[in-house]
Amino acid sequence: MASLEDQYQKAWQLFQEESHHDPDSEPYKSKYAAREIFEELKSRLSKQLDEDDVDDGEGAFSEEGVDGVGLTRARMAAVVYHLGVIAVETEEFSTGEEHLNKALIIIGDEGGISSGVSSLTVGEAEVAAAALRGVEENLLPDTSETAPISLTAIAPATVGLAISCHNQLGILWSNRALYTTAKRHLDRANMLYEEYQKQSTTPPRTIYSLFSTNSEKDSSCDDTSGIDALEKLHTLTFYYLAQVYGHLGAPDKSAWYCHSTLQRQLASKDYDPIDWSINAATLSQVARHLLASASKVLSGHEAEVDTLQEETHEVAHKQEKYRQCKADVGRCWGRYCLVLLQASCDRAIPDEPGQESQEEHQPEEEVLDKQLQFVQLEVSDLESEVAASPGENFDEVRPIFLAGLRWLTTARQYYTLEDHASDHVSISQEMSHLYKALAFFEPSEERRCKMHKRRVDLLTTLVEELNPQYYIHVCRQINYELAETYSAMMDNKLALVESGGSEPTPPQAKKINVLATSSIQYFLHYLDSLKDRATGEQPTVYPEDALRPALVAWFHLGRLWSKLVATSPQTKLQNLSQSLQNYKRLVEYCDKNPHCQSIMAQELAVCREMVQLLPLKMEQFRALTRL
Repeated sequence: MASLEDQYQKAWQLFQEESHHDPDSEPYKSKYAAREIFEELKSRLSKQLDEDDVDDGEGAFSEEGVDGVGLTRARMAAVVYHLGVIAVETEEFSTGEEHLNKALIIIGDEGGISSGVSSLTVGEAEVAAAALRGVEENLLPDTSETAPISLTAIAPATVGLAISCHNQLGILWSNRALYTTAKRHLDRANMLYEEYQKQSTTPPRTIYSLFSTNSEKDSSCDDTSGIDALEKLHTLTFYYLAQVYGHLGAPDKSAWYCHSTLQRQLASKDYDPIDWSINAATLSQVARHLLASASKVLSGHEAEVDTLQEETHEVAHKQEKYRQCKADVGRCWGRYCLVLLQASCDRAIPDEPGQESQEEHQPEEEVLDKQLQFVQLEVSDLESEVAASPGENFDEVRPIFLAGLRWLTTARQYYTLEDHASDHVSISQEMSHLYKALAFFEPSEERRCKMHKRRVDLLTTLVEELNPQYYIHVCRQINYELAETYSAMMDNKLALVESGGSEPTPPQAKKINVLATSSIQYFLHYLDSLKDRATGEQPTVYPEDALRPALVAWFHLGRLWSKLVATSPQTKLQNLSQSLQNYKRLVEYCDKNPHCQSIMAQELAVCREMVQLLPLKMEQFRALTRL
C-alpha cells in the first residue's frame, strides 16, 4: 500500500494541476478522483487516531506535530479541509460546509463556527430563501466573533489550515448572498492571524508540508515557505473582506480592505501586473493616487509585453490582455475626471435657502489620497497631471476636461463600435458628459453652443449605427440626451438674441427653429420607444424606470413648441396648440396617477398654470389677428 505521503501527493496533483485540463464533458473528473483518494486517507488516519493513546490537550500541535497524535490530527483536519473545498468547487455546498466545519472542530476552533442559517439544519432551499429575503436568521446565538482562540488553532502546524477553513467558509456564505455570516468567518480568520503573530515565534507550516518528509519539506507543488503561505492567506482574507463590505453597503471599509490587499501584494512582489492595475484603477474613484499607481505598475509591465516576439496563442493572449487593461485604466482615469467635473458643477450651484451647504457633503479627496497610499511607488509625476479636487471656474476645470477627454479617447480606440459596441457607447456617452460639464463653466454663449455641438456629433453617430432592436435601452438613453442637448443649444441661441434686445433675424429664427425641432424629434423618438407594441399607444402606466423621464419629455415638448419662432399667425396658433396638448398630457397623467404628483411637483405646477394661461393667450392672439 502506498504511504500516506504518496497518496496525499497524488491527490494534491489531481486536485491542483490535472483538474485544470479536464474535458468540458467531465469538468470534475480529476477532482472526483482526488476526492476518492482523500476519502481513503481519511479512513487510514481515522484508524491511526483510534489506535493512538496519547494525551491530546491544547499542546498537541505546539511542536509541529512531532508528538505523533498531533501530526495525525493535523493531517486529518487537512484531508477533511480538502474534501470540503472539493465539495464546494463541485457545487455540493452543504457537504462542503459540513467538512469545513468538521476540520475546524478537529483543529480545536469550534468556537469560530458561525451559527447562521445552516444548510446542515434547514437545507439549501431555506438558505436560498433567507438570502432572497436578506435575512440571516440565527438558529443559535452566534459567538464566533467573541469566542476565545485556542492554542491548537494558532499552532504553527495548523494556523494556516484554520485560516484557510474560515476563508473558504467566507466564500461559501458570500456565494449564498448571506454576507453577515461570511464576514464573521473572515473576521475570525483575521483574528487567528493576529493572535498567531502575537503569541508564536515558530514559523508556520504549509498544509502540504504536513504530508512531506523533512527532506521534502521545501520541495513540492507548494514551493512557498510557511511564512509566505500564511501571508498569502491573510491577503486573501483582506480581499474577501473587501468584497463582503461592498455587499454590506460599507464602501469606506471595502475601499480600505481593497487597498490593504493591493498594498500587501505590492510589498510581497507577488502579483499579476495586469490584475493589480485593474483592481487599483477600479478602486480609484475614491483616490487619485490609486489611478497613478495603476498606471505606474502597468507602464512597468509594458516593457515585458513589448519584448514578446513569438507568434503564439499565449503571447497573443498576453498582448491582448495588456491592451485591454491599458484601455480599462484609461476609462477609470476618464471617469475620475468626469466625477471631478460633475462635483465642480454641483459646488457651483447656489444652495437653496435652508439647505445645508454642499461643501459639507463632499468627500475629502486629498485626505483619501493620503489614507490610501502605496509607499513603494513614486507617482507624484502622474498625480500632478490631474487635480485632486473639483475646480471653481473655467480655467480650473478645463485641464481636468482635457485630461479626461484624452484618456477616454485612448480607451475608445480599443473599445471600437464594431467589436465592443456596449463599451464604445458607454465611453462616448462619458465623453459627451465631459463636454456638458465644461459647457457649464463656459462664459461665452457661442462657445458653449459649439461644445454642445460636439456632443451632438458624438451621439448622432452612435444612434445611426446601433440597431434599436438589439440596443433599445441604449438608444433610448442617446435619444433622450440628444433631445436635451439640442434644447440646451436652442436656449443658448435664444439668450444671444435676447441679449441684443431685438427680434431674431430670419437666419437666427431659422437656427432656433432647427434646434427646437431637432429636440422635439428626439424626445418623440424616446417616447415612441415606450409605446405598447400591440396597440402602438403610449402605456397607460409608465414603468418605474421610465416614469420621470417620460413625463419630463412631455414637459419639454410643451415648452419647445412654445419657443418656435412662427412665420405666420396661423403657424403661431398651431404651435401654441401643440404646446397646450403636451402640457395637458402631463397634467392628465398625474391626475390619474396621484403618486406621480410628488415626483413631478415643480413641472406639474408649471403645466397646470400653462393649461390655464395658454387658451386665454390663444384667444387674445386670435382677436388681435382676426383668425
